[in-house]
Amino acid sequence: MVVEGVSITVGVDGSVESLTAAHWAAKEAEIRRLPLHVVLAMNEPVAGHSDYVFPPAVLAAARSVNRARLDRAASFLRDLHPDLDVHTDLESADPRRALVAGSKDTALTVVGCRGRGRLAEVLIGSVALHVAAHAHSPVAVVPPATDLSVDGRDRPVLLGVDGGSSGSAAIGYGFEEAAVRATRLQAVLVLDDTEPWLADEGRAPRRPTLDRALALLSEQLAPWEGKYPSVPVDQIVRRGRPAPALLECLAHGPVRDRPGLFVVGSRGRGGLAGLLLGSTSQQLIARGTVPVIVVRPEGGD
Repeated sequence: MVVEGVSITVGVDGSVESLTAAHWAAKEAEIRRLPLHVVLAMNEPVAGHSDYVFPPAVLAAARSVNRARLDRAASFLRDLHPDLDVHTDLESADPRRALVAGSKDTALTVVGCRGRGRLAEVLIGSVALHVAAHAHSPVAVVPPATDLSVDGRDRPVLLGVDGGSSGSAAIGYGFEEAAVRATRLQAVLVLDDTEPWLADEGRAPRRPTLDRALALLSEQLAPWEGKYPSVPVDQIVRRGRPAPALLECLAHGPVRDRPGLFVVGSRGRGGLAGLLLGSTSQQLIARGTVPVIVVRPEGGD
């Protein structure tokens, strides 16, 4: 299904990481036959809220620098994607708030991230975390390690299935991504190792447990398989903690069988961005080497 009358939005700031995200967003826009909206938003001092008043010439110079950054990003994308309709927007606003506000009118919001190390969940940056947690549209977070030199459409889309009713929007989006890319879908249900019957972690689930999990997975996928009959689906049950189990899919098997994209639900609750996003989504964003699309439940506030 190609959404008509909207665009894909990507946030840039002139960094290499944001240009990687913008290049990926441009490819996604081409696949979906949508225009690309490139946004650069930067804070400016607010009059009356500082003891120091920035001279108009300083503010004008800052805007000129940001306009040049935005124009370079747009030129970079137009050179790589000459047939793509690219629009730009320079905003004087907090980039987190600007991208969340703009997500009401876009099919997909794309951001880059910069996380590294053991504290990557914290270091991925407030913009990526905030937008993924609060945006009204699905959000794609593109890591710097994303390999854009190859056509990722040849690789499967991995859909993380959570076993609950809140994941329906993510399932639908996962099928749509596989359909527009003409690739197969890997639907993965992870049996959490905190359950008593998984105390013997490291072994395969006992047959009755595996059969129940596969039945649940099949039941959740069935309506969407009917809507997307051309999408081949691999139904996979793993055990362990959800994020590490999903990330393992990036390390095993032939490269062509490793996912080129993750699609997951947000699962988050509460008033803090980290809680809104959920720990599994955060870890996939922080530690993955392929883009992660986070899809909030339908009707999510």
